[in-house]
Amino acid sequence: MRGSWLRKWFGGHGPGEANALQALLTQICRQETALACHLAERAQALRFAPHRLDLEGVAERDRHNAHALAREIGHEAALSAAACPARRPGTLTAPKLIRDLEETEDLRTQYQEASRLTSDMTLRHRLEGLAADEARGARTIRGILARLDSYVTDLP
Repeated sequence: MRGSWLRKWFGGHGPGEANALQALLTQICRQETALACHLAERAQALRFAPHRLDLEGVAERDRHNAHALAREIGHEAALSAAACPARRPGTLTAPKLIRDLEETEDLRTQYQEASRLTSDMTLRHRLEGLAADEARGARTIRGILARLDSYVTDLP
Protein backbone atom coordinates (compact mmCIF):
# COMPACT_ATOMS: atom_id res chain seq x y z
CA MET A 1 0.00 0.00 0.00
CA ARG A 2 1.59 3.25 -1.12
CA GLY A 3 -0.95 5.53 0.50
CA SER A 4 -2.96 6.68 -2.48
CA TRP A 5 -6.26 5.28 -1.20
CA LEU A 6 -5.84 7.05 2.14
CA ARG A 7 -4.90 10.36 0.53
CA LYS A 8 -7.95 10.04 -1.73
CA TRP A 9 -10.09 9.43 1.35
CA PHE A 10 -8.77 12.61 2.98
CA GLY A 11 -9.43 14.56 -0.22
CA GLY A 12 -13.03 13.33 -0.46
CA HIS A 13 -14.21 14.15 3.04
CA GLY A 14 -15.12 17.39 4.74
CA PRO A 15 -12.36 19.48 6.30
CA GLY A 16 -13.47 18.92 9.90
CA GLU A 17 -13.62 15.14 9.71
CA ALA A 18 -10.51 14.76 7.59
CA ASN A 19 -8.47 17.23 9.66
CA ALA A 20 -9.38 15.55 12.94
CA LEU A 21 -8.42 12.14 11.59
CA GLN A 22 -5.24 13.48 9.97
CA ALA A 23 -4.16 15.11 13.24
CA LEU A 24 -4.89 11.95 15.24
CA LEU A 25 -3.01 9.72 12.79
CA THR A 26 -0.02 12.08 12.81
CA GLN A 27 0.03 11.99 16.61
CA ILE A 28 -0.22 8.19 16.52
CA CYS A 29 2.74 7.97 14.13
CA ARG A 30 4.94 10.05 16.40
CA GLN A 31 3.91 8.16 19.53
CA GLU A 32 4.32 4.79 17.83
CA THR A 33 7.83 5.72 16.64
CA ALA A 34 8.90 6.86 20.11
CA LEU A 35 7.46 3.73 21.71
CA ALA A 36 9.26 1.49 19.20
CA CYS A 37 12.57 3.15 20.09
CA HIS A 38 11.98 2.73 23.81
CA LEU A 39 10.92 -0.90 23.44
CA ALA A 40 13.99 -1.67 21.32
CA GLU A 41 16.14 -0.09 24.04
CA ARG A 42 14.38 -2.12 26.72
CA ALA A 43 14.85 -5.30 24.69
CA GLN A 44 18.61 -4.71 24.58
CA ALA A 45 18.64 -4.56 28.37
CA LEU A 46 16.88 -7.89 28.87
CA ARG A 47 19.14 -10.81 29.78
CA PHE A 48 16.56 -13.53 29.18
CA ALA A 49 16.69 -14.22 25.42
CA PRO A 50 13.04 -15.23 24.88
CA HIS A 51 11.82 -12.00 26.52
CA ARG A 52 14.37 -9.99 24.57
CA LEU A 53 13.22 -11.52 21.28
CA ASP A 54 9.54 -10.99 22.15
CA LEU A 55 10.12 -7.33 22.97
CA GLU A 56 12.27 -6.83 19.87
CA GLY A 57 9.37 -8.22 17.83
CA VAL A 58 6.93 -5.76 19.39
CA ALA A 59 9.36 -2.88 18.79
CA GLU A 60 9.88 -3.85 15.17
CA ARG A 61 6.13 -4.21 14.55
CA ASP A 62 5.54 -0.76 16.08
CA ARG A 63 8.32 0.75 13.96
CA HIS A 64 6.92 -0.86 10.81
CA ASN A 65 3.35 0.27 11.60
CA ALA A 66 4.49 3.85 12.26
CA HIS A 67 6.40 4.06 8.98
CA ALA A 68 3.60 2.43 6.98
CA LEU A 69 1.04 4.81 8.45
CA ALA A 70 3.32 7.83 7.88
CA ARG A 71 3.73 6.75 4.25
CA GLU A 72 -0.04 6.40 3.90
CA ILE A 73 -0.82 9.87 5.25
CA GLY A 74 2.14 11.53 3.53
CA HIS A 75 4.12 12.41 6.66
CA GLU A 76 7.29 10.38 6.10
CA ALA A 77 9.55 13.43 6.26
CA ALA A 78 8.09 14.62 9.57
CA LEU A 79 8.40 11.15 11.02
CA SER A 80 12.02 10.68 10.00
CA ALA A 81 12.88 14.12 11.39
CA ALA A 82 11.60 13.05 14.82
CA ALA A 83 12.90 9.51 14.38
CA CYS A 84 13.92 8.48 17.86
CA PRO A 85 13.60 10.38 21.10
CA ALA A 86 16.53 10.80 23.43
CA ARG A 87 17.78 7.55 24.87
CA ARG A 88 16.85 6.61 28.40
CA PRO A 89 19.95 4.66 29.47
CA GLY A 90 20.22 2.99 32.82
CA THR A 91 18.69 0.07 34.57
CA LEU A 92 15.64 -1.57 33.05
CA THR A 93 13.02 -1.60 35.75
CA ALA A 94 9.49 -2.88 35.95
CA PRO A 95 8.16 0.71 36.27
CA LYS A 96 9.78 1.64 32.94
CA LEU A 97 8.20 -1.36 31.29
CA ILE A 98 4.87 -0.53 32.92
CA ARG A 99 5.10 2.97 31.40
CA ASP A 100 5.67 1.36 27.99
CA LEU A 101 2.65 -0.87 28.61
CA GLU A 102 0.53 2.20 29.36
CA GLU A 103 1.74 3.87 26.15
CA THR A 104 0.92 0.72 24.18
CA GLU A 105 -2.58 0.62 25.62
CA ASP A 106 -3.00 4.34 24.88
CA LEU A 107 -2.03 3.73 21.25
CA ARG A 108 -4.62 0.97 21.04
CA THR A 109 -7.26 3.39 22.29
CA GLN A 110 -6.16 6.04 19.78
CA TYR A 111 -6.36 3.57 16.89
CA GLN A 112 -9.86 2.62 18.00
CA GLU A 113 -10.83 6.29 18.19
CA ALA A 114 -9.43 6.89 14.71
CA SER A 115 -11.40 3.94 13.34
CA ARG A 116 -14.59 5.48 14.76
CA LEU A 117 -13.83 8.77 12.98
CA THR A 118 -14.07 7.18 9.54
CA SER A 119 -16.93 5.66 7.61
CA ASP A 120 -14.50 4.18 5.05
CA MET A 121 -14.45 0.43 5.67
CA THR A 122 -10.96 -0.11 4.21
CA LEU A 123 -9.48 2.49 6.51
CA ARG A 124 -11.54 1.29 9.46
CA HIS A 125 -10.32 -2.31 9.03
CA ARG A 126 -6.72 -1.13 8.72
CA LEU A 127 -6.99 0.92 11.93
CA GLU A 128 -8.71 -1.93 13.77
CA GLY A 129 -5.86 -4.22 12.69
CA LEU A 130 -3.34 -1.75 14.08
CA ALA A 131 -5.32 -1.61 17.35
CA ALA A 132 -5.15 -5.42 17.48
CA ASP A 133 -1.35 -5.22 16.99
CA GLU A 134 -1.16 -2.92 20.01
CA ALA A 135 -3.30 -5.34 22.04
CA ARG A 136 -0.85 -8.15 21.16
CA GLY A 137 2.06 -5.92 22.15
CA ALA A 138 0.40 -5.16 25.49
CA ARG A 139 -0.10 -8.89 26.14
CA THR A 140 3.59 -9.50 25.39
CA ILE A 141 4.70 -6.76 27.78
CA ARG A 142 2.32 -8.03 30.49
CA GLY A 143 3.77 -11.52 30.07
CA ILE A 144 7.29 -10.20 30.50
CA LEU A 145 6.30 -8.15 33.53
CA ALA A 146 4.68 -11.19 35.13
CA ARG A 147 8.04 -12.99 35.04
CA LEU A 148 10.37 -10.17 36.15
CA ASP A 149 11.84 -9.01 39.39
CA SER A 150 11.97 -5.27 39.98
CA TYR A 151 15.37 -4.98 38.33
CA VAL A 152 15.99 -7.01 35.23
CA THR A 153 19.46 -5.95 34.24
CA ASP A 154 21.87 -3.06 34.02
CA LEU A 155 22.88 -1.47 30.75
CA PRO A 156 26.62 -1.00 30.26
